[in-house]
Amino acid sequence: MMSLIRSLTERSVLPVLVAVALAVSPLPASAASMESRSNGEAQARAKFAEGNLAYDLAEFQKALDAYSEAYRLKPLPGFLFNIAQCHRQLGRPERAAFFYRRYLSLSKEEPSNAPLVRELIAEMDEEVRLEQERRLAREETARDQARAAALRAQAEAAAARRVKQQSDRKSTLAPRATASTQAEMKSEDSLAKKWWVWAGAGAVAVIAGGVIYAATAPEPRPTTLGTIR
Repeated sequence: MMSLIRSLTERSVLPVLVAVALAVSPLPASAASMESRSNGEAQARAKFAEGNLAYDLAEFQKALDAYSEAYRLKPLPGFLFNIAQCHRQLGRPERAAFFYRRYLSLSKEEPSNAPLVRELIAEMDEEVRLEQERRLAREETARDQARAAALRAQAEAAAARRVKQQSDRKSTLAPRATASTQAEMKSEDSLAKKWWVWAGAGAVAVIAGGVIYAATAPEPRPTTLGTIR
C-alpha cells in the first residue's frame, strides 16, 4: 500500500502543478486591478516554473524554496501541496503532514486528490510515530551503554585499588622480613664468633696444661744400661 501511495503521489504531482499554474494565470479584471497584480503574479509564475524544473531534477530543496516563495507572492492552496511533496521527498514527514493538512483546510472546495492526500497524511503520521519510537530506542540504548560504561569503570577502578593494596602490602612486609633476616644473620655471626673464641680458649688451655706437665714431670729414667769402660 505504501509503495502504491508513493507511485500514485508521484503521478499526481504534475496535475496539481498544472492546476496551480492555471490558478496563477491572470483572470479578467479591470485594467487598474490587472496592473497592480501583474508584477506579483508574474513573479509567482516564475517561481512556480522554477520549482517545477527543480522538482523534475530531484532538487527537492531548491523546489521547496521556489514553491515557498511563490506562495508568499500568491497564497494559493495548490502551492501548499507542492511544498508538502518536497518535504516528503526530503524525509521530513512531520512537516509534510502539516502542509498536506493546510492544503486540505485552505482549499475552498475539496480537491480531487483529497483521498490520496489523506492517505499521505496517514503515511506521514505513521512515519513520525516510527521515528519517535526509533529515537526513544536510541536514547534507551545510549543510556544502557552509559550505565555499562560506568559499571566497567567502577570495576576497573576497584581492580586497580586491589592491585595497589597488594603491592603496598608486599612493599610493607619486605623490609620487615629483611630486618628479621639480618637479625638472624647477626645472631648466627655472633654465635660463630663465640664458638671460635671458646675454641681458641680451649686450645690455649690444652697447651698451657702441657707446659705445666712438662715442667713438673720427674726426670725420665735412662733407656739403656750404659757402656763397659
